[in-house]
Amino acid sequence: MKYLYFCRMKTKFDFTSGEWVASLVLLAFTLSCYLFYYLYDGETTLDTDVKAYASVFEEFNLKQEALRDSVERARQQLYASNRRQNGYGDTIPKNGKAGKQPMYEIVRININRCDSTDITVVPMFGAKRAAKLVEYRDRLGGFYSFAQLQEVYVLQGIPIDLLEKYFVLHANEVRKININTATYAEMVRHPYFDAYLTKTILNYRSKNGEITSFDELQRITHAYPELMDKLRHYVTF
Repeated sequence: MKYLYFCRMKTKFDFTSGEWVASLVLLAFTLSCYLFYYLYDGETTLDTDVKAYASVFEEFNLKQEALRDSVERARQQLYASNRRQNGYGDTIPKNGKAGKQPMYEIVRININRCDSTDITVVPMFGAKRAAKLVEYRDRLGGFYSFAQLQEVYVLQGIPIDLLEKYFVLHANEVRKININTATYAEMVRHPYFDAYLTKTILNYRSKNGEITSFDELQRITHAYPELMDKLRHYVTF
């Protein structure tokens, strides 16, 4: 029955079987195009609200800015002396290999005369450590030994050989205290003079006059030998 119907349609339109198949395919394609055009919504919406992440983007940008600033400050400090350095602050040899003659000599810093800005270019020294070093040095009147830096807590982790590599020290630059004329405030400010030691010296001076030697100073104060060895670098009569 279907065959007879197909034959009648074929006779009416005079199409071959291949032409009928092509026509049906074309009709199906046309119909699908119309359906796609009228049914498809071209506007797509995101499930995620981008505005909700605005603060995250802003925080990320701030961190990137801070990172760039810190890198720039580090670069300026490392190259402040116009020396080519590696990540540890050591000068790089000409051939890039360890154990050879360095391209530049390390310019050692006078530890008794420099300021905190000079110190921050030295490896292991940040602004805090540099400030503590200068503060303690000024109270002492200068260093006579690199070992004295171990007396400051934040400086205890710095090896002596690193200090000797980047600093120079002249013990004759130490500022001394005249034990017979110094006031209470001048003496007690010094790290090696506590309140008891200072009052003992002042009381003795007021009753007996000037102190003339380290032996006399040790006898009246009963200071232990290690302290007297330190005071010899800072006391004058």
